[in-house]
Amino acid sequence: MFRTLLILLCLGALPSILPAQNPVVRDFIRQHRKGGENIAVRVPGWLISLASDIGDLATDEPEEELIFALAQEFGTTRLLTFNTRDFATDRDVTKLLHDLESDYAYERWASFRGPEGERVQLTVRMDDEVISEIVAIVSDPSEERTFFAHSRTDLTAEELGHILNRLMAEEDTTGID
Repeated sequence: MFRTLLILLCLGALPSILPAQNPVVRDFIRQHRKGGENIAVRVPGWLISLASDIGDLATDEPEEELIFALAQEFGTTRLLTFNTRDFATDRDVTKLLHDLESDYAYERWASFRGPEGERVQLTVRMDDEVISEIVAIVSDPSEERTFFAHSRTDLTAEELGHILNRLMAEEDTTGID
């Protein structure tokens, strides 16, 4: 009995001690979470799934149902927001993306400027036809803040495109900005 309990305890603790995150992402978060206004949060996948189930039950809006359906596909997510004055943000983000794309087989999917000067960058890692990880970075120079998200997913590009197309169609029919 004691032996079985000890084995179960060890197996339960195993996920918390194994390095399950990309070391480049982990180091970026560790470096940029330092500072009074900088915040880093890890949201477990089961919590995202639970929240999206509850949200799906609580809404009648088709657009929100699509967003909750998309959230179902996200696993453990790391979020970070930091003050750009505290770091050489452009250099750090460029290095992070370069390291991910050259050493870890990530692909750049989007890089653009918003209407108010914010920069958005999206890179993904694919395993066969499935998007296994997404990294999104949004820098807003007017607010002097950068938002970083790293998430494990289980989406295909077609599923993501289908959901985004439906969201865009909902925006067009409802006039949402």
